[in-house]
Amino acid sequence: MKMKRFMLMLIAVLLIGTIVPAAAFAADSASNAVEIRLKTGSTNVTINGKPSTVQAPFEKSGTTMVPLSIITKAFGAKLKLQDNKIITLTYNNKTVVVTINSKTVKVNGKAQTVAVAPVVIKGTTMVPVRVIVEAFGAKIGKDKKTNEIVITGTLAQSGSTNTGGGSTNLDPDYGKTKFGDSYLGWTMNYPPGLALVQQTDDGTFAMWGSTTSDSSVIVSTEHVGDQLTSNEIRDKMTVNWFGDDEVVMDKRTVTVNGHSFEKMVTRTTKRGMMFEYRATQQGETLYYVMVGVAGTEKSALDPYQSLLDSFVPSFNKADNTIKDITKVKDGLMSINNKEFGLSLKLPAGWYGVKDSANPIYVSEDGYFSFGISSLKDQDTAEQWLARVQQQIHEDFLPNYIKNEKTSNVSMKDGNALVLSYEFSYDQKVWYTANEVFLVVGNYRYDLDFNYDSKLGAQGDTLFKSTMATVDIDTAYVEKNYGQIEDDYDNIDRTNVITKTSSKYGYSISLPAYWLGVDTDFNQEIVTYVSDYGHMVIQAVEDASAGAVSSAVQQGLQKEGFSVTGNTSVSVGNAGASKFTVHETTDDGVPITEVFYFVQSKGNTLMFVFGINDANATTAALDGFDTIVKSIKIL
Repeated sequence: MKMKRFMLMLIAVLLIGTIVPAAAFAADSASNAVEIRLKTGSTNVTINGKPSTVQAPFEKSGTTMVPLSIITKAFGAKLKLQDNKIITLTYNNKTVVVTINSKTVKVNGKAQTVAVAPVVIKGTTMVPVRVIVEAFGAKIGKDKKTNEIVITGTLAQSGSTNTGGGSTNLDPDYGKTKFGDSYLGWTMNYPPGLALVQQTDDGTFAMWGSTTSDSSVIVSTEHVGDQLTSNEIRDKMTVNWFGDDEVVMDKRTVTVNGHSFEKMVTRTTKRGMMFEYRATQQGETLYYVMVGVAGTEKSALDPYQSLLDSFVPSFNKADNTIKDITKVKDGLMSINNKEFGLSLKLPAGWYGVKDSANPIYVSEDGYFSFGISSLKDQDTAEQWLARVQQQIHEDFLPNYIKNEKTSNVSMKDGNALVLSYEFSYDQKVWYTANEVFLVVGNYRYDLDFNYDSKLGAQGDTLFKSTMATVDIDTAYVEKNYGQIEDDYDNIDRTNVITKTSSKYGYSISLPAYWLGVDTDFNQEIVTYVSDYGHMVIQAVEDASAGAVSSAVQQGLQKEGFSVTGNTSVSVGNAGASKFTVHETTDDGVPITEVFYFVQSKGNTLMFVFGINDANATTAALDGFDTIVKSIKIL
């Protein structure tokens, strides 16, 4: 997948607490009383008279922000971390929930708004102190003599009921000096001064950054089937990662820690940035480690050389200095797509299709997609399923569909209908489709889960277990989404558009729902695709139709394609030649293409219509004939 922008907006989502000795926060052994003294702008803090050093508290919009670790350890509050951003604090019978970058705080379930949201600064979680300590029943004031902020309260009762679980320590990184991913298999030293600010659901992309600088570090992995050459790896770096204004300053192969890396250094012409990219292949995985810094000279990258050199494509589970950031837990990875309000769990090895307009996740044997559309008046899930079922029979020949059935599935958001069937493109390899139709409120939710039919009962179990984890934030959808039309259901397939080429002298009428790829009809090549077919128009200038037809036919035959039905026909108001080609795609799908050659303005127009053999229904073939009959030579 192409990722043209290396520097992304930094969103702090990882909580990394300041390392502070636990003894510094222990309450006075002779009393349960707690007294915290601190000053904004000062790194010094005393708890029950014992000094320590912390990230300096600060004041913003009249709100004092302090390190969360001060509160949890001084008061003995327990905490639980969810999704690397939601923090639940429990103190006696009180529960306080704060969320990074959110101004909403919940105290015993009741929401209130604070002026400043919790943030992560230099790896430390900073929170608005008053709302939390007052929820604990503590008092906050100021010592006029010392100008210190003074917080007084009591230590949490050791025998109190604590339903929140967790611990008093927000610093899970104590003793850790490296990051790594045990599932994807890589390790790297901690990026100095940077925090983990973004990570994809499948863990294949992780970025470290800072809110105070433009520096960033990225580790990314990509599955590749073949052993790549040096040039192929460099090409992938260029296509997948380079911005439009990057100029290569250094390009070579380097060996670090016994591993061969392709290395490229670039400078931007507009953004004032320097980048260093390294990539190495281990088995079927291509590893990237990359650094971006502000600057115009190569020396700007010098502080990061030791970090880049520390990267290895392996993970040692016995090394306790590695913080494992893998997204895979118990063989499953959690998917949380906030834009669509979707969460679910999928087996390790699935990955997201990043360039897709809607959530799509795939593996070697499976496919999952999710879509949202508006519910029309008087429509039902039953009617929706019936329309889709009818369209499947219009799209596939009977011998390419089998074992069709409907059923119900109970999901977290309600009961849904399921249309299951097996389909094939060659009658050899079969796939099982499970199309799930869920209606909640004003919206329809379309979930497709397909797998290779050879998985049998294992595939059915995977489908059911995955559906059991699907949780849709339907309230979020109702609040934030407007009218969403379905691109497949309820579209008028009879609607056509007429296109004209003034340069090459022809017009043609096409189904309006076809997707245009190359749509300028005054260019030499025009391309459109349908659900299971395609159309290509190519203009060959200053050439006769007979010569072009003969050359194309001979070329196809030399490549081993079967060419049949070479005849003379009429296209529009002009004579033309026609032949048919039968071939099999690289994916093993048999297709049939029909070629037409016609003369116009001294040039030859080649019209090619192709369709999968499995989808060559009478309706589809009649549709192609209608398009051919619509062609006019001007």
